[in-house]
Amino acid sequence: MPRQARIDIPNVIYHVFAKAKDQKTLFDCQEDYLHFIDLLKELINLCQIRCYAWSLTPESFHLIIHPPKAILKTTMRKLLTSYVAGYKQRHKTEGNLFHGRYQSIICEKDPFLIPLICATHLKPIEVGLCKTIDELNNYFWSGHLSLLHSEERSIDVIDKNGVHEALSFFSETNISLARSLYLKKLESMLISNNYDYNGGGWMRSTGSNRKDIWNTTDDEIAQYDARILGAPEFVRHVLDTANAMDNYKPSQYISIHKLIETVAKYYQISPDQLFQKCQKKDVSRARCVICHIEIDHLQKTGTLVGKMMKIQSFSAIRCAHRGKKIYSSDPSLQGLIGFPILET
Repeated sequence: MPRQARIDIPNVIYHVFAKAKDQKTLFDCQEDYLHFIDLLKELINLCQIRCYAWSLTPESFHLIIHPPKAILKTTMRKLLTSYVAGYKQRHKTEGNLFHGRYQSIICEKDPFLIPLICATHLKPIEVGLCKTIDELNNYFWSGHLSLLHSEERSIDVIDKNGVHEALSFFSETNISLARSLYLKKLESMLISNNYDYNGGGWMRSTGSNRKDIWNTTDDEIAQYDARILGAPEFVRHVLDTANAMDNYKPSQYISIHKLIETVAKYYQISPDQLFQKCQKKDVSRARCVICHIEIDHLQKTGTLVGKMMKIQSFSAIRCAHRGKKIYSSDPSLQGLIGFPILET
């Protein structure tokens, strides 16, 4: 049976994980761990991703992330390609490091996110690196410590805003209570030995097992998808969104040179002004519109658009966000360029 294509849509929570190939390991030394963490931090800041939980063990990594846009494929490709290149250089090895491609499971927030965060941080216990929660409190290669401590630490805080948001899922108003509830959930899952959330589909979404299949109809099972951890309504929403994105075709292709020329003429500015440190209102608006069309419609990366516009990649992403609002509120500009308004 052919494997299903990954689902890459905006504004959903992903459980992303991968394992080492055969008897290899992904992380052999402290430098390996730190290299992966540095790359992840860079992408989180660059792409404005929220990271709610993470765990690195010698043979695998697990991430709970929330990208604002459909950028999972490009983000993970950059992360893993850069890490593998560094790993091979450090250890003088060849061949594949990962066992197949990485896995990505879309997670419905309620009721799955809290146990998924805890299951991710319990990975060191699951694979035998730690035996108890006390031992886990001394394991540096996961986000567990960052949920327990308010102070920033040199290793365990990959995304400070993501930590605060993750704790808010346990308690929105009381951070001490949130930490207490987090620890209680860890302990209860450890005692019950029920923290396998490595996939989606019917069994994991319903908490069923293979024996239950005798009492389950094919129609009921068909309401679930192995790539999604969630109820049937959530599954349908995700698949409908993915299908809509697959079927979306830009009304036309426009080269970056033609786009710059068209937008600059519309705002009655010189194209050269777009590449200068100019804060004039029309220049700024034109720059934002160009970034929006290139990133959101033509699916260019923030890094590439930043180079083309001679700005930082994170600035290009911010410009695209502002440009979307400018473009959607200007029918004359829409008619001139020809791209439809993208729904949020």
